[in-house]
Amino acid sequence: MAALISFCCVTAQVAANEYKHIPTSREELNNAERDLKVLKKRYPDIEESTFITDNIQAPLIKNNPDLLKKAIKKHDDGLRKVYIIDKKHPESVGKGIFTISAGNIALTQGLINAEMALEPGSYAPKPNKDYDVYAISSLAVDYAKEAARWYYNDDKAQMDNNADEFAVTLLENVPTLSIGGKIMSDQRWQATLGNIPSFEADETGKSLENDEGKIANPYDTYGHIMGISQNRVGFTYDDISTNQLLVADRNGDYWSVFAPPQFDVTKLEFERALEDKTIMTRGEDRAYYAAGQIAWAIENDAWDSSHVEMADAHKYFKDLPKDIKFTAVIAKTDKDSWKLIDWYLDDSSYLTEKQQEDLNSYIDGMKASFNDAENW
Repeated sequence: MAALISFCCVTAQVAANEYKHIPTSREELNNAERDLKVLKKRYPDIEESTFITDNIQAPLIKNNPDLLKKAIKKHDDGLRKVYIIDKKHPESVGKGIFTISAGNIALTQGLINAEMALEPGSYAPKPNKDYDVYAISSLAVDYAKEAARWYYNDDKAQMDNNADEFAVTLLENVPTLSIGGKIMSDQRWQATLGNIPSFEADETGKSLENDEGKIANPYDTYGHIMGISQNRVGFTYDDISTNQLLVADRNGDYWSVFAPPQFDVTKLEFERALEDKTIMTRGEDRAYYAAGQIAWAIENDAWDSSHVEMADAHKYFKDLPKDIKFTAVIAKTDKDSWKLIDWYLDDSSYLTEKQQEDLNSYIDGMKASFNDAENW
């Protein structure tokens, strides 16, 4: 794998317990209530998002207690509610995501669709499922960056320098979220912004491009993944437009791990015998997700047979069909922190022979790159 790649290995410059947000005042809460009234007039379909609250905000807060807090009482200084606006125009990204004030964050339906989409730049809506960890990781990056804006009290200079690093740090601490989601998000934004002739300005006059800190370089995250994995995780020829993930064992021997697409599990029963199944996630996005998670496992000395276990995936996801067997690949450290490396269908009766071979090759390739690969 080529070593001559320019990248930035990012680390958040935030000390533990160094809580930066200015305590919420009565004035800030009053401003938030005023802003919400304005938004409700402009977007009559504004609504709270239980899915984003439960699957992005709550895990980020739970696993980053020194950096993020949840507001419980009216004057508590912490993140509050998550809203979706502009559901009537699912193709319109607008300014994407913004802090209303007082810890309330709003996302446009267009941004959600663009981030959760199968193809970068697409606005085709997908059902929100908790097992779609790939798309959730992509959307979580943008939510985490907005949390950074709130965290730094929207100090523009400081925010621009730290928002990306802050978001990556938050995701690294959440077991089911991968920093590989940032590669997905960056690619989606590049494709999306390329289709927008002019950037829409928000109420403060900031443009979409500046407001989101885009256009980002997905190779920055790729460089970070290579850095924390000691150059053991990467892509063939350093080309991230592929599902061919390379993972080296402790001796430096690289194993090709071709990530197959993840099929839509809600349609498996109807498409059991079909070669062309409905795809939920591209192989490329699955590879980005696994790359970030495997890099974490390597960094934390948890990439070997004694630290990686195959468990029932239903333990981790409530939305998976109950009558089909799925397996989760879990890496656990000696200190009981853990990461979901990936999950897969564990019932060959739903797959063609070729699809089962591709899946077996993917899982076996991971095991071959363990520090103690000879045990396999």
